Formats: sequence, C-alpha cells, structure tokens
Amino acid sequence: MRVVCTGKNMVLSDALERYMAAKFGRLARYRPDLDEIAVELTPQATREVQDHYVCQANLIARGRLILRGEERAADPYVAIDTLVEELERSLQRQRERRESRRRLTAGGHLPPAPPEALAGPSVLDTILDDFGVDPAVSGLLRAHGITTLEQIRALVDDDRLAQRLGPGHEQAVRDLTQVIEKLRL
Repeated sequence: MRVVCTGKNMVLSDALERYMAAKFGRLARYRPDLDEIAVELTPQATREVQDHYVCQANLIARGRLILRGEERAADPYVAIDTLVEELERSLQRQRERRESRRRLTAGGHLPPAPPEALAGPSVLDTILDDFGVDPAVSGLLRAHGITTLEQIRALVDDDRLAQRLGPGHEQAVRDLTQVIEKLRL
C-alpha cells in the first residue's frame, strides 16, 4: 500500500510527510486490500481560525475509490489525526457490516443444510475414496469433527493428526498423510 502525500499551495516538510505516512499507514489493518491512500493538505485563508488547514484523503482498493474523508483544523497535525480517526471508524463500521452479513442466524451459526444436500457422499469422502482410503476412515474423521481436506492438511502439517485420532489409528494416519503428500505434488 502506498501513501501519496501532497501539499496544495504549500510545501510539505519531511517530518510532516513521515507523520502523514505513518498515521494513514495504520488504515491498512482495516482493509489489507488497500492499494493507495491519496492525502492532500491545503492551507486556506478563512476568517475561522479552526478551519485554516484542510486535510483530504481518498482510499483506493482494487482501482476503485472506497472511502473519502475531509477534515478541517487550525493545526495540520490535528487535521491529520482527526481525519485518520474518522476514517478508522468508517472502516471499522464497514468491517462490522460485512461480518454481520456473514452470520446468517442470530447466534452466528449457519442454518442446517437441506436434507438433499446431505444425501450423497461428501467431497472429503469422494476424495478419500479416489485415493483408495478405507471408507471407515471417513466415519472416524467425522466422529472427530474433521470434515474438510484443509483440516486434515493443517493437522498433518502440525503433526497433530495422530494425537487427534488417538491410539490404534496409525494406519489411518499413514493413509491420510500419504493422500495429503500426493495432493501437494
């Protein structure tokens, strides 16, 4: 992510540019897909002392403007700080809105799947069957709450599969490790 700092009708000092880059760089933690933040600081001759500096920022992600903000203050540092806080609140609200839309029920759980979706074999069962793994291993995995290939891959990478399945399932651990290794090639 780039922070482009410009001064309109003024020359920005190096210290002020570093300050702006550091402050606006914090916004990347709210939107990791940010490509650029264009910040412009302008002094304006007004009767109101508190409106002397205007700080404007445009947040661009994936080539599109996603958020714009403007703040006025008597000191350029105050204008920058206030604008960053305002943009952080807006980005946090956007994130919360996105997260709340992902939860389909009030408790944050997905609704039950329709019975016809559960009638056929799962994707994991099909993959394990294609690699010649004993069908009883699929039932063992479901009994231990392992339902996706990604979960198996994570357990194999951390050497926790044998621990998760428990003693007496060494052959299943070897078979599943071989499947994961074949899929990596």
